[in-house]
Amino acid sequence: MGRRSDYENELNPIEEKLTEIIASSDFRGIKFAEIVKIAEKHGISRATTARYLNRMTKKGIVRKDSAYRLAMEAVHWRHAQRSLFSVLAMHLFDDIYEKASSGKLTDKEFAKLFSSKIGVLAMYTMLVGLSKAERNPEEGGKWIEEAFGTLIQKDGWRVCLNRQIFGGPIRLQHPIKLEQPIAPEIIVEEGTIYVKLPRAIEPGLAIKVLKGLPPIPKKRLEELKAALAELYPNEVKILDGVLNQIKEAARISKMG
Repeated sequence: MGRRSDYENELNPIEEKLTEIIASSDFRGIKFAEIVKIAEKHGISRATTARYLNRMTKKGIVRKDSAYRLAMEAVHWRHAQRSLFSVLAMHLFDDIYEKASSGKLTDKEFAKLFSSKIGVLAMYTMLVGLSKAERNPEEGGKWIEEAFGTLIQKDGWRVCLNRQIFGGPIRLQHPIKLEQPIAPEIIVEEGTIYVKLPRAIEPGLAIKVLKGLPPIPKKRLEELKAALAELYPNEVKILDGVLNQIKEAARISKMG
Protein backbone atom coordinates (compact mmCIF):
# COMPACT_ATOMS: atom_id res chain seq x y z
CA MET A 1 0.00 0.00 0.00
CA GLY A 2 1.42 3.38 -1.00
CA ARG A 3 2.34 6.12 1.44
CA ARG A 4 -0.52 8.49 2.17
CA SER A 5 0.23 12.10 1.32
CA ASP A 6 0.35 14.77 4.00
CA TYR A 7 -2.84 16.21 2.58
CA GLU A 8 -4.74 12.92 3.00
CA ASN A 9 -3.88 12.99 6.70
CA GLU A 10 -5.33 16.46 7.21
CA LEU A 11 -8.86 17.13 8.37
CA ASN A 12 -9.61 18.91 5.08
CA PRO A 13 -11.03 16.38 2.58
CA ILE A 14 -9.19 16.01 -0.70
CA GLU A 15 -12.53 16.48 -2.42
CA GLU A 16 -12.76 19.98 -0.97
CA LYS A 17 -9.35 20.99 -2.29
CA LEU A 18 -10.10 19.57 -5.75
CA THR A 19 -13.42 21.39 -5.68
CA GLU A 20 -11.63 24.67 -4.97
CA ILE A 21 -9.20 24.02 -7.82
CA ILE A 22 -12.02 23.35 -10.29
CA ALA A 23 -14.08 26.28 -8.97
CA SER A 24 -11.17 28.64 -9.63
CA SER A 25 -11.30 27.90 -13.37
CA ASP A 26 -13.28 29.95 -15.86
CA PHE A 27 -16.48 28.91 -17.62
CA ARG A 28 -14.54 26.65 -20.00
CA GLY A 29 -13.56 24.37 -17.12
CA ILE A 30 -10.12 23.00 -16.31
CA LYS A 31 -8.12 20.17 -17.89
CA PHE A 32 -6.94 17.15 -15.89
CA ALA A 33 -3.26 18.03 -16.36
CA GLU A 34 -3.80 21.50 -14.91
CA ILE A 35 -5.70 20.07 -11.93
CA VAL A 36 -2.81 17.66 -11.29
CA LYS A 37 -0.25 20.48 -11.51
CA ILE A 38 -2.07 22.53 -8.86
CA ALA A 39 -2.98 19.53 -6.69
CA GLU A 40 0.64 18.36 -6.49
CA LYS A 41 1.54 21.69 -4.88
CA HIS A 42 -0.79 20.66 -2.05
CA GLY A 43 0.72 17.18 -1.66
CA ILE A 44 -1.93 15.37 -3.69
CA SER A 45 -0.45 12.87 -6.15
CA ARG A 46 -1.57 12.38 -9.74
CA ALA A 47 -3.02 8.95 -8.91
CA THR A 48 -4.94 10.30 -5.93
CA THR A 49 -6.26 13.19 -8.01
CA ALA A 50 -7.48 10.80 -10.72
CA ARG A 51 -9.13 8.51 -8.17
CA TYR A 52 -10.96 11.32 -6.40
CA LEU A 53 -12.03 13.05 -9.62
CA ASN A 54 -13.53 9.77 -10.83
CA ARG A 55 -15.37 9.42 -7.52
CA MET A 56 -16.58 13.03 -7.61
CA THR A 57 -17.82 12.61 -11.19
CA LYS A 58 -19.82 9.52 -10.22
CA LYS A 59 -21.31 11.40 -7.26
CA GLY A 60 -22.32 14.27 -9.55
CA ILE A 61 -20.11 16.82 -7.79
CA VAL A 62 -18.22 17.54 -11.00
CA ARG A 63 -19.14 17.03 -14.63
CA LYS A 64 -16.65 16.08 -17.28
CA ASP A 65 -16.65 16.54 -21.03
CA SER A 66 -13.57 18.09 -22.62
CA ALA A 67 -12.71 19.54 -19.20
CA TYR A 68 -13.82 19.35 -15.58
CA ARG A 69 -16.50 21.72 -14.30
CA LEU A 70 -18.16 22.05 -10.93
CA ALA A 71 -21.74 20.75 -10.68
CA MET A 72 -22.46 20.99 -6.95
CA GLU A 73 -20.73 21.35 -3.58
CA ALA A 74 -21.25 19.91 -0.11
CA VAL A 75 -22.43 22.75 2.11
CA HIS A 76 -19.91 21.89 4.84
CA TRP A 77 -17.08 22.68 2.44
CA ARG A 78 -15.71 26.14 3.01
CA HIS A 79 -15.71 27.10 -0.68
CA ALA A 80 -19.41 26.23 -0.88
CA GLN A 81 -20.12 28.44 2.13
CA ARG A 82 -18.38 31.40 0.49
CA SER A 83 -20.17 30.82 -2.80
CA LEU A 84 -23.56 30.39 -1.14
CA PHE A 85 -23.04 33.54 0.92
CA SER A 86 -22.27 35.55 -2.21
CA VAL A 87 -25.59 34.39 -3.71
CA LEU A 88 -27.89 34.67 -0.69
CA ALA A 89 -26.41 38.02 0.35
CA MET A 90 -28.06 39.52 -2.72
CA HIS A 91 -31.37 39.50 -0.82
CA LEU A 92 -29.94 42.71 0.61
CA PHE A 93 -30.92 44.32 -2.70
CA ASP A 94 -34.49 42.95 -2.90
CA ASP A 95 -36.10 46.26 -1.94
CA ILE A 96 -34.06 48.19 -4.51
CA TYR A 97 -34.96 45.65 -7.20
CA GLU A 98 -38.68 45.86 -6.41
CA LYS A 99 -38.79 49.65 -6.19
CA ALA A 100 -36.67 50.19 -9.31
CA SER A 101 -38.89 47.70 -11.16
CA SER A 102 -41.95 49.80 -10.40
CA GLY A 103 -40.31 53.21 -10.92
CA LYS A 104 -40.77 54.24 -7.27
CA LEU A 105 -37.25 55.59 -6.70
CA THR A 106 -35.83 58.92 -7.78
CA ASP A 107 -32.31 58.71 -9.16
CA LYS A 108 -30.92 60.26 -5.98
CA GLU A 109 -32.81 57.77 -3.77
CA PHE A 110 -31.59 54.91 -5.94
CA ALA A 111 -27.98 56.13 -5.89
CA LYS A 112 -28.02 56.46 -2.10
CA LEU A 113 -29.55 53.02 -1.49
CA PHE A 114 -27.49 51.25 -4.13
CA SER A 115 -24.13 52.64 -3.03
CA SER A 116 -24.83 52.21 0.69
CA LYS A 117 -25.90 48.58 0.35
CA ILE A 118 -22.87 47.69 -1.76
CA GLY A 119 -20.73 49.36 0.88
CA VAL A 120 -22.42 47.40 3.68
CA LEU A 121 -21.97 44.12 1.81
CA ALA A 122 -18.31 44.88 1.08
CA MET A 123 -17.50 45.82 4.67
CA TYR A 124 -19.46 42.91 6.16
CA THR A 125 -17.71 40.41 3.87
CA MET A 126 -14.29 41.85 4.69
CA LEU A 127 -15.06 41.65 8.42
CA VAL A 128 -16.01 37.98 8.06
CA GLY A 129 -12.70 37.35 6.32
CA LEU A 130 -10.72 39.23 8.96
CA SER A 131 -12.53 37.35 11.74
CA LYS A 132 -11.27 34.07 10.27
CA ALA A 133 -7.73 35.30 9.67
CA GLU A 134 -6.24 34.50 13.09
CA ARG A 135 -7.31 30.87 13.02
CA ASN A 136 -7.02 30.32 9.27
CA PRO A 137 -5.37 33.11 7.22
CA GLU A 138 -5.93 31.22 3.95
CA GLU A 139 -9.67 30.94 4.56
CA GLY A 140 -9.88 34.56 5.69
CA GLY A 141 -8.10 35.71 2.55
CA LYS A 142 -10.40 33.69 0.34
CA TRP A 143 -13.47 35.29 1.94
CA ILE A 144 -12.00 38.71 1.17
CA GLU A 145 -11.02 37.78 -2.40
CA GLU A 146 -13.87 35.48 -3.45
CA ALA A 147 -17.05 36.26 -1.50
CA PHE A 148 -17.56 39.86 -2.65
CA GLY A 149 -17.87 41.26 -6.16
CA THR A 150 -18.70 37.86 -7.66
CA LEU A 151 -20.26 37.44 -11.10
CA ILE A 152 -23.63 36.66 -9.52
CA GLN A 153 -23.50 39.84 -7.43
CA LYS A 154 -22.43 41.97 -10.40
CA ASP A 155 -25.27 40.55 -12.47
CA GLY A 156 -27.76 41.43 -9.74
CA TRP A 157 -26.38 44.96 -9.50
CA ARG A 158 -26.60 45.31 -13.29
CA VAL A 159 -30.26 44.25 -13.24
CA CYS A 160 -31.06 46.84 -10.55
CA LEU A 161 -29.34 49.58 -12.57
CA ASN A 162 -31.06 48.55 -15.79
CA ARG A 163 -34.47 48.76 -14.15
CA GLN A 164 -33.72 52.21 -12.74
CA ILE A 165 -32.43 53.41 -16.11
CA PHE A 166 -35.41 52.13 -18.10
CA GLY A 167 -38.02 52.69 -15.37
CA GLY A 168 -38.90 49.02 -14.99
CA PRO A 169 -38.42 45.60 -16.59
CA ILE A 170 -37.09 45.72 -20.12
CA ARG A 171 -37.61 43.09 -22.79
CA LEU A 172 -34.49 41.97 -24.63
CA GLN A 173 -34.57 42.31 -28.40
CA HIS A 174 -33.71 38.62 -28.72
CA PRO A 175 -33.90 35.81 -26.13
CA ILE A 176 -30.85 34.49 -24.29
CA LYS A 177 -30.60 30.82 -23.40
CA LEU A 178 -29.51 30.38 -19.78
CA GLU A 179 -27.90 27.31 -18.26
CA GLN A 180 -29.75 25.62 -15.40
CA PRO A 181 -30.13 26.07 -12.50
CA ILE A 182 -30.71 29.82 -12.39
CA ALA A 183 -30.98 29.78 -8.57
CA PRO A 184 -29.29 27.64 -5.88
CA GLU A 185 -30.75 24.15 -5.47
CA ILE A 186 -30.45 22.04 -2.32
CA ILE A 187 -29.90 18.28 -2.67
CA VAL A 188 -29.57 15.80 0.21
CA GLU A 189 -27.73 12.55 -0.50
CA GLU A 190 -26.78 10.02 2.18
CA GLY A 191 -27.04 12.63 4.93
CA THR A 192 -24.86 15.18 3.11
CA ILE A 193 -26.36 18.50 2.04
CA TYR A 194 -25.22 19.59 -1.41
CA VAL A 195 -25.76 22.92 -3.11
CA LYS A 196 -26.11 23.28 -6.86
CA LEU A 197 -24.97 26.84 -7.47
CA PRO A 198 -26.50 28.83 -10.35
CA ARG A 199 -24.93 28.01 -13.71
CA ALA A 200 -26.88 30.71 -15.54
CA ILE A 201 -24.46 33.45 -14.46
CA GLU A 202 -21.24 32.78 -16.36
CA PRO A 203 -18.55 35.02 -17.85
CA GLY A 204 -19.90 36.64 -21.00
CA LEU A 205 -23.52 36.89 -19.82
CA ALA A 206 -23.32 40.68 -19.37
CA ILE A 207 -22.07 41.03 -22.96
CA LYS A 208 -24.99 38.93 -24.26
CA VAL A 209 -27.49 40.99 -22.26
CA LEU A 210 -26.02 44.32 -23.38
CA LYS A 211 -26.17 43.19 -27.01
CA GLY A 212 -29.83 42.33 -26.55
CA LEU A 213 -30.89 45.51 -24.76
CA PRO A 214 -32.56 48.39 -26.56
CA PRO A 215 -30.23 51.42 -26.87
CA ILE A 216 -29.38 52.71 -23.39
CA PRO A 217 -30.46 56.37 -23.13
CA LYS A 218 -27.32 58.44 -22.67
CA LYS A 219 -29.36 61.05 -20.82
CA ARG A 220 -30.37 58.50 -18.17
CA LEU A 221 -26.74 57.55 -17.57
CA GLU A 222 -25.86 61.22 -17.17
CA GLU A 223 -28.77 61.75 -14.76
CA LEU A 224 -27.74 58.80 -12.60
CA LYS A 225 -24.13 59.96 -12.53
CA ALA A 226 -25.30 63.46 -11.58
CA ALA A 227 -27.32 61.98 -8.71
CA LEU A 228 -24.25 60.07 -7.55
CA ALA A 229 -22.11 63.21 -7.79
CA GLU A 230 -24.64 65.17 -5.75
CA LEU A 231 -24.37 62.61 -2.95
CA TYR A 232 -20.62 62.02 -3.18
CA PRO A 233 -19.06 65.02 -4.99
CA ASN A 234 -15.49 64.49 -3.80
CA GLU A 235 -15.50 60.76 -4.49
CA VAL A 236 -16.92 61.18 -8.01
CA LYS A 237 -14.39 63.94 -8.70
CA ILE A 238 -11.54 61.61 -7.73
CA LEU A 239 -12.90 58.79 -9.90
CA ASP A 240 -13.41 61.16 -12.84
CA GLY A 241 -9.81 62.25 -12.42
CA VAL A 242 -8.57 58.66 -12.42
CA LEU A 243 -10.54 57.85 -15.57
CA ASN A 244 -9.27 60.98 -17.31
CA GLN A 245 -5.67 60.13 -16.41
CA ILE A 246 -6.09 56.68 -17.93
CA LYS A 247 -7.62 58.14 -21.09
CA GLU A 248 -4.79 60.65 -21.40
CA ALA A 249 -2.15 57.94 -20.85
CA ALA A 250 -3.83 55.81 -23.53
CA ARG A 251 -3.87 58.79 -25.92
CA ILE A 252 -0.17 59.52 -25.38
CA SER A 253 0.72 55.85 -25.69
CA LYS A 254 -1.16 55.57 -28.98
CA MET A 255 0.61 58.65 -30.36
CA GLY A 256 3.98 57.15 -29.48
